[in-house]
Amino acid sequence: GDRGREPAGRTPTAGRDRVNVLEVSGMQALVHEAWSEYLDAVAAELVNAPVSIEVIGDPEPPVLEAPRLAVLQALGYDDRDDVFEIAVSPDEARVSSVLHRLIDHPRRIETDSHTLLAPMTIAVDGQDGLRMVITIESAPESTG
Repeated sequence: GDRGREPAGRTPTAGRDRVNVLEVSGMQALVHEAWSEYLDAVAAELVNAPVSIEVIGDPEPPVLEAPRLAVLQALGYDDRDDVFEIAVSPDEARVSSVLHRLIDHPRRIETDSHTLLAPMTIAVDGQDGLRMVITIESAPESTG
């Protein structure tokens, strides 16, 4: 007989799937002490990787900040000034037109990856309800 088979979609508790979206997508907050080191590592590993930046502010609809084809130039957190910074350029050839975005006194930095492997998402919450979501689409194209 097939009495031993369990129903397929058994979840321990029914209400468990109503956690907020971030937990579902696997986002985890980084401890403040690790911000600088982690972002430096990401920047070193994923410079020139294709990236998109979405800024979600409270009053306004989401703004797509970076052109779709932007590549990552720099990423970091400065302890002294308490500021998060990302720099992207339209493509690898045009580093002259680098777009810098700063978030002063970020409250929270989250990521869905602790492996430095793309694709990955980094979300930064500012003081004023601003949220910047950085998606590194894929690994940089290896040149050479």
